Amino acid sequence: MSGERLLDTTAPLRSVTREEIDHFKQFGWVKLEQFVPRERIATLLKYAKSQMGDDGTIGADSNSFSYFNALPVYGLEKPAFEPLLKHFGHSAVALRDLRVSPGARYFLDFFGVKLPSAASQGHQKSEWHQDFAAQCADRSGGMVFWVALTDLTPSHGTMAFLNGSHRHGVMGDYRTYGDGDLLDVYPELIEECPSSGPMHLKAGDVTVHSDLCVHMAGANTSPDPRWTYLAIMNPADARWTGAPSVSFDTAGLEHLQVLDEKRFPRLA
Repeated sequence: MSGERLLDTTAPLRSVTREEIDHFKQFGWVKLEQFVPRERIATLLKYAKSQMGDDGTIGADSNSFSYFNALPVYGLEKPAFEPLLKHFGHSAVALRDLRVSPGARYFLDFFGVKLPSAASQGHQKSEWHQDFAAQCADRSGGMVFWVALTDLTPSHGTMAFLNGSHRHGVMGDYRTYGDGDLLDVYPELIEECPSSGPMHLKAGDVTVHSDLCVHMAGANTSPDPRWTYLAIMNPADARWTGAPSVSFDTAGLEHLQVLDEKRFPRLA
């Protein structure tokens, strides 16, 4: 039996609430408690471990990220993942809460395993940054759905967000900060946008953050891997700027044209 067939896709998925929408719009991030049912989470984790091993080290692309082991899922090609990704797409539209919505387009999905920092291949903290610059898109409005596959505490290296920082515009590519981070370049931001503090999450909780929301994640000082599933949604009308990307293959894309429908299909 394949790992994909182990997935339970029958447990119902809930909608975002008005309170969650308002929180996202005000702060640029939101915690969706028990957004993915435990039954689905258990089978997602089982599938992840079937691909990456119990320790999360198998099949990871060491050239992709230095902050965690990333394994692309390409969930829209897998019937077990497709309903969840479509639900995230519709939820992205709801969270933006625009009078005229451009819709939402799938961008990427992958498992992210942050290994204990004490391990030989362990991961340290990711510094304060925005995601927008890595998307090479001509407009903001994208967001990351960050799914906890196990119960997580700050010791696992969960994320923290700067409240309201999404309202301050684009603040640069993280690769331009040298040995520092975004707060070294914009030190006043922490006074205007206090930190949420690192998250405490139960398996099935999901955080969603805007591509303009400044965030970080601590080192994993626990003895266990930090298991997460991430899905990135972009506005359906977003266009490629023509810039090279560190996060996706730009082959076949056309300058200032919408992203290729086959690779980046519209979900909502």
